[in-house]
Amino acid sequence: MIMVLVYTHKITSRLRYTFKHFFESVLGIPIDFTTKLEVFIAYSGPKMSYTRAPLGNEFFVSSNSLLFEQGVKGFDIEVSKWDGIPCFYECDQNSMIPFDVFASSFFLMSRYEEYLPHVKDELGRFTSDQSLAVQHNFLELPVVDLWAKRFFEIFEKKFPELKSNKSSLNLLIPIIDVVSPFKYKHKSFLRNLAQAFLNISEFKFWIILEQIMVLLGFWKDPWNNFDDFHSFFKKTKLKPRFFFLFSKITYYDQGISVYNSRFHSIIKSVADYHKSSLLISTEARRKARIFKTELERFEKIIHRNTKFLRFNSGLTSVFDSYRNVLGMEDMEDYSLGYHDKIGYRASTAVPFRFYDLENEVETGLVLYAVVAGEEALRKIDAHSAFHKLKQLKDEIPTPTGVHVFSVSNAIFSSNNKNKSWKQAYKNYILSYD
Repeated sequence: MIMVLVYTHKITSRLRYTFKHFFESVLGIPIDFTTKLEVFIAYSGPKMSYTRAPLGNEFFVSSNSLLFEQGVKGFDIEVSKWDGIPCFYECDQNSMIPFDVFASSFFLMSRYEEYLPHVKDELGRFTSDQSLAVQHNFLELPVVDLWAKRFFEIFEKKFPELKSNKSSLNLLIPIIDVVSPFKYKHKSFLRNLAQAFLNISEFKFWIILEQIMVLLGFWKDPWNNFDDFHSFFKKTKLKPRFFFLFSKITYYDQGISVYNSRFHSIIKSVADYHKSSLLISTEARRKARIFKTELERFEKIIHRNTKFLRFNSGLTSVFDSYRNVLGMEDMEDYSLGYHDKIGYRASTAVPFRFYDLENEVETGLVLYAVVAGEEALRKIDAHSAFHKLKQLKDEIPTPTGVHVFSVSNAIFSSNNKNKSWKQAYKNYILSYD
């Protein structure tokens, strides 16, 4: 397989991380680096320089200082367009690409802006409206992947022997979040009473009737629909992933008691047929000891170790959320998205390793972009929501992109208000089988 050689004046962990993702993960092209001019000149294969000024007439991209720095500092970014694609960090005229595509990719993928001072919401989350992608209207574009595709088209003209060798990944991963497997059952009297008073105050009389009939045993709990999920996915080739909140009950994590035997039974039965893991609680995100306890309890029920995780209510900021999981080997995370927006938080659909800016090191934690969660989807009607998802999936520019979205187990509820969502979800899954 043909390798690309990159000449640069300094090889840093940031540079190595960014170029390897750009070439190897996205485009499937091996890459190596050198700071020795004689090695670069002697190499007869595809090559490029990434430094302050061109050496001669080689393929040259002018470098911004970002990949050669350490730490985080604030600065202004001006966004322009490159062949209709938003871009920033413009280069001088000697550069074959009019902006530093590598520094820009690192800024977005490392979530550099989340390390800068920012306003947090009530859960301590970095809010979407502070992101560069939202402010400049490219959140729904995987611009890193679009840049890579366009870069390859230009680079290939100089080196026609070069071919992208990356095969397609599993392009669609449905996620089901199970904060609570029951809407009414197996909850305390006080929780059910509070829920009833709330529904009365909002004149939701059908829900009050539903609650009474379920608690009296005449109707099935509408969220206990895991047999329906199993029957449905048996008809498809897709592999859903279930995430269960398995923590003590708090204000932010309103689940079911971890000592409830019926809850244990549901987790075990789902895990027997589908990939299942832990939905990390708010407290576990903050305290490593609590996270370890939750994970050990969950793995004891499913009788195996888990290698993928997700955070309840989403990420706060990347460095804050991932701190407690970085010590775990070969772990995958399925939390990288905004709870209130549809789009790519890190501007890529291709799975990538988390770069720890606090310690300036590439970690083993692999991040999967979650393009939408149910909260964001339900801001519009069911038909429009899944039409938007289809559009985003169809527009993934590289075969290495993965389409991940999440819903809750309530999506399969049978009440009339949810009927259109249940059907739209099923149709969407079946359309890509």
